[in-house]
Formats: sequence, C-alpha cells, structure tokens
Amino acid sequence: MFLLDALPRLLTYVFLVTAMLSVGMQTTMKDLRSLLASRGLLFRSLLANFVVVPIIGIVLVRFLPLKPEVAIAFLLLACTPGGISALQFTTKIKGASLFAGSSAFIMSFVAVFLTPVLLELALPGDSPVVVPYARALIFIVIFLLFPLVLGMVATSRLKEGLSGKLSKLCGLISAVAFVVVLVLIMGQRKEAMNAVGKDSLLYMLLFVVLSMVAGWFMGGPTKETRPVLATVTGMRNVALCLLIALKTFPDPEVQTPLVAFSALMVPPSMLYTLYWVIRSKRKARVT
Repeated sequence: MFLLDALPRLLTYVFLVTAMLSVGMQTTMKDLRSLLASRGLLFRSLLANFVVVPIIGIVLVRFLPLKPEVAIAFLLLACTPGGISALQFTTKIKGASLFAGSSAFIMSFVAVFLTPVLLELALPGDSPVVVPYARALIFIVIFLLFPLVLGMVATSRLKEGLSGKLSKLCGLISAVAFVVVLVLIMGQRKEAMNAVGKDSLLYMLLFVVLSMVAGWFMGGPTKETRPVLATVTGMRNVALCLLIALKTFPDPEVQTPLVAFSALMVPPSMLYTLYWVIRSKRKARVT
C-alpha cells in the first residue's frame, strides 16, 4: 500500500495549510460575496467534475484494453474530484486565487458524499463502497477550511501591506513544501509507474488531458477561471481514492495505478499553469 512516511506527510500538511492561508490573505468579504453570487460557475464546476469526467472515465474503461485493476482505478479517479495538489498550480493564476481555494474545498467536501453514489453506479459487481466519512471531513475542515477562514480574518485585521507580504511568504513556503514532497516520494511513484506499464500510462495521460479540456470548456465566462477549472478537473483526489480502495477492494494491485496516476497528473497541470502565467505576464507588459 502507498503510504506517506512521516516527513512527506508533515510537509504535505504544511503545503495545504500555507496554500490556503495564502488564499485567505488575498481575499476580502467583497471577493467572497462575488464568488457566492457566481452560481452558474459553481454549477458548471460541479457538472464538469461529477458528471462529465465520470462519463469520460466510463467510456474509456469500456473501449480501452485496460487491465482489471487499472480499469477499477480509472473509475475511482473519474468519480473522485478534489485533487488538493492542484492548489500548487491554481493559486498561481492571477485574479483567481479565491476561486482556486474555494474549488479545492468544495470539490473535496462534495466528493465525500457524491463519490460513493457515483461509484455504486460505475463499478462492476455488488461490492459496497466504503468511505471513511469522519476521517475525510475532519481532514477537509482542519487543512482546507480552517486556514482559509483564518487567512481571511487576518486580512481584515492586519495592514494591507503586511497581509500581502505574509500571503507571499505562505505561498513560497507552500511551493517549497510541495517540491520537497515530490522529491521524497519520487522513488515510490516511479516504481508504481514501471509496474503499471507504458500503455496504461498513455491511457491515464489521455484521461488527464480530456478531463482538463472538459474543465476548460466549462470554466467560463472569465479567462481567469478557465485555467483554474481545467487544472482542478484534471487533478483527481488520489488520497481519497486510496482510502476507498483500501476499504473496498482486497486486491492491493488497485492501489498501484492510483499511485502512478498521482505522478502522471502533475506535469500537464504544471506545464499548462506555466504557459498561462507566462502568457499573462506578456500581455501585461504589452498593455
């Protein structure tokens, strides 16, 4: 089973808390009210992640020559949005940090309740899907919701210049923690990718690209929200998938393609975010 050692796990917590703190420190009550008023965007975000991507996953499983354990992993990933690693990329997109942070929270929270329903419909057989509800909800509250609210409270009480500096510092800490975690678990992910095989990796990459395209098309109408939703939709909640697989499927081989996917979903989002940031900076210089 793929489990993080003490140091990578601790750094993952640091990454999440500092990333959400950074988002909160960039957020005002006016920003929050504006986001809550964007019901169309919220609906499209949920539709992309809980309807469109599951359909993509089911279609790929049906028509691609996948191994049984890889097929189950595909369905798990397709039905489980809320990949919180997306915060490392979505929070870098100027003008969309609040949408990025709130998307991480909303997708993770809703997934705890909707994913079991989707999996009951998508998975073959009659095996009951077991979700550790209490553990998942406690994690979401402590590492996503609480630091986001704390950052917003700090912003309302600190001077504008100070809150901006602290936000940048938290963003830097989160970026460093994220990179160090990737380096520490690189060996485990590489081993999983070798075990899955090149064909399955190509199919996973196809799934990531199609999911990102779906998120991009449904992320309008503003140009800032499109790349955020594309990244959020392409990066699935591997952590929750692993917990469900551990509780639901006795075969440990299901966990291996999930770990491989956790490595494969990062590069497309990283490259796309880098492209978007560079493009935005060039446009700003021209204007």
